[in-house]
Parts: sequence; structure tokens; C-alpha cells
Amino acid sequence: MTEHVFLLDGRVILPSNADPAAAGTQVFGWVMHRVGLDLGRNDPSAIVVIRDECYPEFTGNGFEQRLGARRCTVVFQESIQLFSYTDLADILAKRLAQIPHWSLAIDASGLGAPFSSTLDNAGIEHWAVVMTAGANLTKKGKNVTVGKTILLENMAVGLETGALMVADDLPGKQDLLNEIAGFELASTSAGNLVFQGGGKGHHADRAIACALAYLSVTDLDDAMATTTHRLRGWA
Repeated sequence: MTEHVFLLDGRVILPSNADPAAAGTQVFGWVMHRVGLDLGRNDPSAIVVIRDECYPEFTGNGFEQRLGARRCTVVFQESIQLFSYTDLADILAKRLAQIPHWSLAIDASGLGAPFSSTLDNAGIEHWAVVMTAGANLTKKGKNVTVGKTILLENMAVGLETGALMVADDLPGKQDLLNEIAGFELASTSAGNLVFQGGGKGHHADRAIACALAYLSVTDLDDAMATTTHRLRGWA
């Protein structure tokens, strides 16, 4: 089995070879962590982390290389009951400091807008995602607008196709899967299909956080980029 070399910026390469025939054949893989945060109003806030990894491999044709299969796995989830934006930002910063090579996407809808400003002031780079009733996705700087149905469908497709998996040993795995399964399609008066939560008592905080993290995988982040978001001014 070929050992990979993990670079400090999150990229992954095959061991270098001094043979001149290997020149120009190197392919870069990656190991990144996509973090989603759903901001609770009356419900708890939730953090979900997806490990996004893709490794280079030899094709069997000399030194020729290619990227292997991309794997995205939910490896962490947490619910947090805090009402102070400053306290929540502090908790989030501590979690991010423990995660190598991350990017963060938060729910910036409604009350999420001032929380996004709190993160800016704290030096926590992030995507500020506003969920709408529409059917589009737009990006302008760090600001993202996406239809909630698109957001949830994107995650559902990932799970159905195996592009997104949940780690077998994830604490609370079944709770997360139950939240995701609790969404159902409904038709609006205009005839549009929208996702709705699964009834009274249904909490969707972790499901939304997971969907935000997976949106980073599919639409927000460049997997081949060598830079990720940063905590500015944090030790």
C-alpha cells in the first residue's frame, strides 16, 4: 500500500521520486474539513463537520497519477444551547482551533446576519449563507443566497448516492439521520415543492448544519485550493 505525504496546507501527494521520468506527473489530493453551523433561535445551535478527502494514486502506467475517489464523511456533530452570540462565537473558535484545514458555512438568515458580524469582529472567516424560498444559488464575496429546498436536496442526493456518508462511530448518528429523514416535500399554494420539517417537536438544527457543510463541498469551496478559512488573531 502506497504511503501518502501530507503537506502542511492540507494537500496530499504521493512520495517524491528522483527519477527524471516522474517530472510533471504529480497530482495533488487533499484532506479538508467543511464545517456547518445552524444558528438556533428557540432550538439549540448545531455544528457539523464533514471530512472531505481525496488521495492521488498511480494509474499503473509508469509514474502517471490520477485522483482517486472523493470521500465526504460526517465525523463530528454537536448541539449547543447558548443565547449569547459572543459566547457561541467563542465556543466555535475553540472547536475550529482543533480542526486542521477547515472552512465554515453558517446560517446567516434573519438573526444570523448579526451573528455573521460577530464572527467578522472575532476574526473568524466564513461563508454567510442566507436561505430563501427561491430556487437559486448566488455568491458575492462571502455572502451566499440559496433556496432552502436546493440546500436540503443537495444533501439528500449526496446521502442517496454515497457521495456523503455518516461515520459509523459518530456519536448520535441515528439522531442526525432521524432529523434528516424528518424533512418532507410539500407543495406551496403556487405549486412549488418545498422541504418542511417533520412536524411538531421536530428539531432540524443538525440536519441544516450538515446541509451547510455539504454545500461547501459541492458549491462553495474549491477543493483544489491550498488555502482555507482562518481564525485571525487567535492563538
